[in-house]
Amino acid sequence: MDYKIKSGDTLSALAKRFNTDVDSLVKANPNITNKDLIYADATLNIPGSKDDFQAQGVSKGPDLTGGAQQTQGSQAVGDVPPGQVGDWIKQAMDILKANGVPTDKMNPQDIAKIIQHESSGNPNAINNWDSNAQKGTPSIGLMQTIQPTFDAYKLPGHDNIRNPVDNIIAGVRYSIERYGSVSNVPGIKGLNSGSGYVGY
Repeated sequence: MDYKIKSGDTLSALAKRFNTDVDSLVKANPNITNKDLIYADATLNIPGSKDDFQAQGVSKGPDLTGGAQQTQGSQAVGDVPPGQVGDWIKQAMDILKANGVPTDKMNPQDIAKIIQHESSGNPNAINNWDSNAQKGTPSIGLMQTIQPTFDAYKLPGHDNIRNPVDNIIAGVRYSIERYGSVSNVPGIKGLNSGSGYVGY
């Protein structure tokens, strides 16, 4: 996964955020010659993020940068990606379907892309640096929901924000309520148009 360095970022803070260590970041980024000096707007390769989770592309296997190409209005369901994250997505989608959520509102490839960009597939990911965290409600879990949003969109019996299936359920329900479908989340539309992912 690539990360665009922001003003104020440090390798130690980024290592903590992405559940790695400074030495691994330096090793994955040979352009870094001084671990105490990184530059805003430079791109940082986050090691390991593609090893544990891959969103499956259409024609040539794994493709984390764009996944399946779709027309703007397409709401095709698509295949669930392979691996542990794909298993969690399938479990969450089965529960959502059983609770009346239409399958055409929750494309599993798009859910996978959101997860990859928000947490790199880490159900224990927590964002302790943005405006939500400063307000005391850090984004948590696979889809990086804040506790009030999670509480508003969780389903009964799925009350653990750190549980990957519960987090997907709440994140998908929020996405559908706010944007009409997971495929309409601004980050997904940005990826499909080539302008890049933005958080939701």
